[in-house]
Amino acid sequence: MENRNQGGSEAAGFTQLLAQWISTVDDEAIGPDAFIWARHAMLDWISVSLAAANEPLVEMLAAEYAGSRDLPCSLLGRTARANPLEAALINGSAGHALDFDDVASSMYGHPTVPVAPAALAQAQVQNASGRALLRALIVGHEIESRVGEVLGASHYQQGFHVTGTVGTLGAAAACAALRQLDATATSHALGLAATQAAGLKCMFGTMAKPLHAGKAAMNGLMAAQLAARGFTAQAGAIECEQGFALTQAPAPNAFPAFLDTGRGMAIERTLFKYHASCYLTHSTIEAIGQARRNHGVGLDDMESATIVVTGHHRGVCDNPNPQTGLAVKFAVQHLAALALDGAATSSLALFADSTALDPRYVRARQRIALVVEPGGDRNAATVTIRTRDGRELREQANVAIPATDLGAQWERLVAKSRAIVTPVIGPVRFGKLVAAVQALDRSPSVNSLFEAMQ
Repeated sequence: MENRNQGGSEAAGFTQLLAQWISTVDDEAIGPDAFIWARHAMLDWISVSLAAANEPLVEMLAAEYAGSRDLPCSLLGRTARANPLEAALINGSAGHALDFDDVASSMYGHPTVPVAPAALAQAQVQNASGRALLRALIVGHEIESRVGEVLGASHYQQGFHVTGTVGTLGAAAACAALRQLDATATSHALGLAATQAAGLKCMFGTMAKPLHAGKAAMNGLMAAQLAARGFTAQAGAIECEQGFALTQAPAPNAFPAFLDTGRGMAIERTLFKYHASCYLTHSTIEAIGQARRNHGVGLDDMESATIVVTGHHRGVCDNPNPQTGLAVKFAVQHLAALALDGAATSSLALFADSTALDPRYVRARQRIALVVEPGGDRNAATVTIRTRDGRELREQANVAIPATDLGAQWERLVAKSRAIVTPVIGPVRFGKLVAAVQALDRSPSVNSLFEAMQ
């Protein structure tokens, strides 16, 4: 098969290629490291979901769609339960409500938040093992990465929120894997997911952004449910003319003729967030942190500053005049002022409306310029600070480098989780939750996760 990026027979087969892999991949092909990463991703997702349990958007969704305790699926941080689709919607939206969940460069989005809630709901319904849940998460990440690499930057630049679009395919893949659908049924699940995939970047900074994640989880689960019953879809829905890729990515990359897994699983390149803001702002925050440590500079020392990036910050996190705490998460100039002042950007409490309207930060952000240059690494940021005493300080950072010390990464994720989850479930239940996630690949049932939190 030729690698081309046009519709028609040359490109035919990519959906089938993915479906065949989903339906046949085994633990040996996945490898042991991927399961370690999957536990890390699961702890992080559960933690940010629990921390968001009382967010207004989650409360609204629960009020509308949650039900009695005799329903099959658990809701994180709530005693109410729900049917599978509604559970995926509520838990998925909760996981993205704080914009504190993990990201993936190859996907251009957040990989775990559409996949985990869909897989968890499906796993509860069939009383699957913890290892089966982790395997499904790995599969979902892989499909998101593969599709994301084909769509490339143009899908994101066109205005699509990849977590909502590609995430729907990842959720469908995970649920198909859990249900052990054959390649034909799995291809239909991917097609049903593709035709439901949606999410607009213009919604960033509003409640609709986390809704994208919840809908991706819900729609992906629905796709697998229907495919299991024989519901059909276009067999080449991702690559065909007028299909998912060619309608939503003006300049897609070539469709691969085979899946090369020699580089390991995509989940092993997951990037975790340690600042509670848009990931595109993290390199800026880290660079400013380096300036504070290396030069002893603070906000009161700044005359002006320039942030130079090469990525897609325009239309995402260049909000020059945020009016709410939620909007601050997407306002790199305001975040730069906070970071230079030594504010705890990992603290959820920081992102309040009062922070957005604080006159000191309003004045400071007006002296911070964002410059977007073509080329280079889209994840890196260079910050130049000009001080009142005439110094010019320059620091660069790039947060898009996956961890190599998995023990240190686990400790850092536990620390992050403890800070945001202990206020919700208390220290004893938090300790049980961490232990349950650590033992998940040896647990006969995913219900061990919820038993730990009771």
